[in-house]
Amino acid sequence: MVNNLVGGIIPPQPPIEAQTDAHTLKTRLEWGEPAFTILDVRDRSIFNEGHIMGAMPMPADELVERAVASLDKSRDIYLYGDNDQETAQAAQQLRSNGFEHVSQLKGGLGAWKSIGGPTEGIVESKTPPGADDYNVVDRLKNHQENLQKGGTSATESIKQGASNLKEGIQEGASNLKEGIQEQASNLKEGIQEGASNLKEGIQEGASNLKEGASESKTPGSTDNSNVGS
Repeated sequence: MVNNLVGGIIPPQPPIEAQTDAHTLKTRLEWGEPAFTILDVRDRSIFNEGHIMGAMPMPADELVERAVASLDKSRDIYLYGDNDQETAQAAQQLRSNGFEHVSQLKGGLGAWKSIGGPTEGIVESKTPPGADDYNVVDRLKNHQENLQKGGTSATESIKQGASNLKEGIQEGASNLKEGIQEQASNLKEGIQEGASNLKEGIQEGASNLKEGASESKTPGSTDNSNVGS
């Protein structure tokens, strides 16, 4: 019998690709999905000027040492550098040191900014906000467009989670039904057995009572006849 019906409701994320486009990462970020980290492997001064919001600075020459000390090797890691070649080299360094899920952000910061991804930094703070920064309708519209362009994993995960929930509930209901039927069957058998024993007891008691009455009546009538004569 299932003891935990909520187990499997939230499915694990599928393995990330070796390369990821900005739409996919932006969608995952907007959905608030946990357990992933964005690394900026560019020089620290360049990072301070502007970077993807929430990214951690880990310059290429410090990358492995800092990553090993602070990140779980099974964690999903997205990284980007000054160009795709630098990004690929940094990703290979992490993979060579045991990190299992590393993905290169194709196009880096430029690709991220081209789709309106959120940024922060000294220079970025002076950049006028995009059209959807303060408009909820536009933000939802852009989010839907991102899903259509490549960020479908979150939607598929929700569908899979709903399917798992339905299966868990059905299995739990089936187990509950079987348990109730089994208990009802045992109760019925117990009642029938009790009724049968009660009937046998009553019949036996009545038989004993009848035999006792017959035995006590016959000797008494004979003695009374003798006394009268």
